[in-house]
Amino acid sequence: MKNESYATALSSPLRGGLRWGLLLLCLLLASCGSKKHAVSSVTTLPGETDIATSPTEAGRQADDAARQEQTCITARLRMELSSGGRGTTVGGTLRMKRNDVIQLSVVAFGIIEVALIEMTPDYFMVVDKMGKQYVKAPYGDVPFLRNANVDFYTIQTFFWDEQSTNYSGWERWDFVSLAGRNLPTRHRITIPNGSKPVKADLTLSGLKLDSAWETRTQLSARYAELPVEELLSRIMELTL
Repeated sequence: MKNESYATALSSPLRGGLRWGLLLLCLLLASCGSKKHAVSSVTTLPGETDIATSPTEAGRQADDAARQEQTCITARLRMELSSGGRGTTVGGTLRMKRNDVIQLSVVAFGIIEVALIEMTPDYFMVVDKMGKQYVKAPYGDVPFLRNANVDFYTIQTFFWDEQSTNYSGWERWDFVSLAGRNLPTRHRITIPNGSKPVKADLTLSGLKLDSAWETRTQLSARYAELPVEELLSRIMELTL
């Protein structure tokens, strides 16, 4: 992959599916791992205690308490990425099975799937649909994730709104009621980047209970697996 600027990468959704997948993955993970102090948020719901609980702890506590059965939810996704006054918008889908998997599909021009992110309690995977390549690894194999204590449950707490407090890097609002709880349909993820912070606005629509999808992605032999070291190298190129 050529070493391009972030703004250049934003200008073409087809420039590289792995780049798109990594951009979104970095935003999700970095916003959780880099924010250690909770702040007041409009997403706090009545009856929730305002205590500083880490996302991972919150997710595991929710799991242990069995606050929700393994419900499958799907939604249409609209993602607006911006940095330094430039940006682009792509669509996609979000699929979640509680305590089991989160899948984020990135679609360019409404018809071309360019990237897929799949996160489970055991691993995360980024698939470049255009370049027929992927990275798959346990969270503990990636130093910056291991050091930040970021894992599947970290991400789940935000999408399922199971944190009693919010982090300044990930805001949530516009809740809808589904499966007996309030779920946020608007997410704004911000990563500091000098004078040009990177922002992702995620809008979810058409949320519904739907289990008619594969919870694990099976890739054909045409896909080449990249080592974790390659993942780290490409993350460094993103200048997030």
